[in-house]
Amino acid sequence: MNELTIMKVNGGSYIDSRDVADVIGKRHHNLLRDINSYIKIMCSLGAINFDYSEFFVAATYQSEQNKAMPCFLLSKMGCEMVANKLTGEKGVLFTAAYVKKFNEMEIAERDAAIKAHEKPRLNEFNSAVRNVLNGLNYCCAAPKRIISFLNGVYKQIGIEVCDTDDYIYDFYSVTDIARLLKVYSKNGRPHGHAVSAIIAKLNVSEAQTIIVPYGLVGLMVKYDWLVFQAVRDWFEENSKPRAIPHLNFKYHVYYERQTSLFDSDDDDFIDLDDDDCANFNEDELDKLCVIFDNCDICPGRHVCCEED
Repeated sequence: MNELTIMKVNGGSYIDSRDVADVIGKRHHNLLRDINSYIKIMCSLGAINFDYSEFFVAATYQSEQNKAMPCFLLSKMGCEMVANKLTGEKGVLFTAAYVKKFNEMEIAERDAAIKAHEKPRLNEFNSAVRNVLNGLNYCCAAPKRIISFLNGVYKQIGIEVCDTDDYIYDFYSVTDIARLLKVYSKNGRPHGHAVSAIIAKLNVSEAQTIIVPYGLVGLMVKYDWLVFQAVRDWFEENSKPRAIPHLNFKYHVYYERQTSLFDSDDDDFIDLDDDDCANFNEDELDKLCVIFDNCDICPGRHVCCEED
């Protein structure tokens, strides 16, 4: 059975009588004869006159001999009239075919109308929210508060931003990443400094980070799961190195917690722990603090949140 095709003509939706004839297995000129008889009956009812153009629209097409040949365009009601005159399997198949096509078209038109109506409204919400978010970020509002605000706004147009708890826990601090990947410093703690050094090598965008409050006055940068994956991949691609170079030194890392201290064999680099920060001046610390790096003795202008 051939596929029915709906065409748009002067704002209406129609199926060509040639397609209908193919589907129901009838010669086209015989179907035209039937349709003309339907039109004649509808026009002869006197007071109860029907507008047959709501069912059938006269049209023409070019034949292979380049001649203008008659045909009809059938609306959904026109298809129903033809289907009602059919019996047996062909009638059932034709009814199923045209009903399916018209329903698909109506759903597509409805969805397009909804999107066309919602799009400018969504843009208005986005513009207003963007201004408020700038203020919230400037004031270092907690992520939970920001997400709660966004959910409250977009709920009005039926959009759910995300679950607050899921949002928070899908972001990781450098210490979280080190802990999950089992990357430790020689003192047995998760090596956040080493993870920061790796992140500094990656192409991390601002969209992949959030800044959250830490303690009373501190701030902490957290990274999304794509950054977490990139760090994990870096370790795998580099065969879990024992030392991670950064600037003119390197961080020594261990993939099992260490119960005792032991020395490095490399004299060209230094192995940094928290206490080592005390040996650097402020200019050197500027270089050491990589993307909100964490240490206890950095000057006040550095954002320090965690320990390695």
